[in-house]
Amino acid sequence: MKPESGDAKAVKLWTAIILILLVLVNSFLPYTNFNEFSAPVTFILATAATIVLLIVRPVFAISILYLLMLALTAFIAGIGTEAGGLLTETGVLGEPDGAFSRLLLFYIVFVAAAFLGFDRTFDEKKSRGLVYPAAIASRKNLYSGIALVCLIVVAGVGAGALEGFAFLQGVNRYALRNDSSSLGGLLFSTFLNNRMFMAIFLGILIAAGKGWQRWLAVVLAAVGALLSVLHGEQFMATLQYCLSVLTPVVAINVIEQKPVLRYLGFGALVALLVGGVSVYYAYQAQGFDVDEMVLVRFLLQGQAWYVVDGDSGFLSAPALGGIHAFARFLGSLINWSSPSFDDYTHLSGLRDLMVAYGLPSVMDAYVTDNVTFTMGQMAVPVFWFGMLGGAIFVFFTGYLLGILCGWQIRFIIRGGVVGLWFVTKVSYYAAFGMQQGEYWNIFGIRMLFFVTLTVVWCFLFESGAERGKVGWRVRA
Repeated sequence: MKPESGDAKAVKLWTAIILILLVLVNSFLPYTNFNEFSAPVTFILATAATIVLLIVRPVFAISILYLLMLALTAFIAGIGTEAGGLLTETGVLGEPDGAFSRLLLFYIVFVAAAFLGFDRTFDEKKSRGLVYPAAIASRKNLYSGIALVCLIVVAGVGAGALEGFAFLQGVNRYALRNDSSSLGGLLFSTFLNNRMFMAIFLGILIAAGKGWQRWLAVVLAAVGALLSVLHGEQFMATLQYCLSVLTPVVAINVIEQKPVLRYLGFGALVALLVGGVSVYYAYQAQGFDVDEMVLVRFLLQGQAWYVVDGDSGFLSAPALGGIHAFARFLGSLINWSSPSFDDYTHLSGLRDLMVAYGLPSVMDAYVTDNVTFTMGQMAVPVFWFGMLGGAIFVFFTGYLLGILCGWQIRFIIRGGVVGLWFVTKVSYYAAFGMQQGEYWNIFGIRMLFFVTLTVVWCFLFESGAERGKVGWRVRA
């Protein structure tokens, strides 16, 4: 790999300095007479920082791009909220108080921590060579992976055949799932909980497969996206699926020193388009005023943060949160099933926050369908600990996620099919926990179980990959 020129290093250094200065200025903007510009400037800075990260560290950036793009939706919501938007689930009317400029600081902490964790497990700058992914290096692995993907597709089709597709029936996806039969529910859960492995494996085939393998992967990837939409999955879920397909493509091309910006640009555009179209037609099928519904939903992307930010101090948590709410979260970690509204004595995390701030009329409907608020990643830690404690918690979880993302990239290159499935499963649970602020998914007993299985499997069967028997070969 050619060393960077002095000019390239200087450009990166000045770009970093300018962004840091702009963030500092933006942090003080809410306390001036120009506070109404705080949210728009915050969104611009967040977008610029994301683009710079994609250019400078594309493998790391694509690993967390799903969370970064969701963060951008929260900053877009901030513009509408601080312009006086109504948050319909809590009844709060927004005003320009600088909440989203503070949210940007939390995301900076999170990304910095994730980068440290990622860099500890995968050295993006030194990993260069021709890639031979272990998951498709042998016929046994290749056909096993394709068979698993086909089973996942069959599960998705079977669930729709038995219970109907939420999109085609024009009903709320949660209501349909809650009324599903045992077999239909099992098939749907199989599809839902394994489609990220499907996306990652197909991405490997698209990036490193040959001839028919690539075309088959493209077709199956499109089928997976279509099934997600038909089952009523909307913006965030379809976005995550599409970006998961893109992750191996970017990682393998970077290691082989091929240009990746075109894949990043095209892939991100496709992911946003599929996510946006799924939202539009899902709302239209349910008989909603699409424009109004999209506007309301966009504002709710930043709702959890906005209401908690307004009640928190630098060292103090909201009165309805605090150490007692955190204790309830700790108590939920020993439960195998995820927190739900079925038992109000064991509410924790995001649901705890909902009960504290949600309107009673909204909560009644949400409890019935077991629906939660969205985007609680930064709000829930602040709900427990206040600003400073929340930032420390966010740093810790960001570091853990970075380590997981680094291992996922390693297994995209060097892991067998089963090892890749385990690592992808753990990463999926962690990413979902981050997105929603459902930290039970990261620290609960179910995650501990899958982490243990992953470590045992890798130690017994995949250690040869880490000794370099498969993976990439350094160029001469």
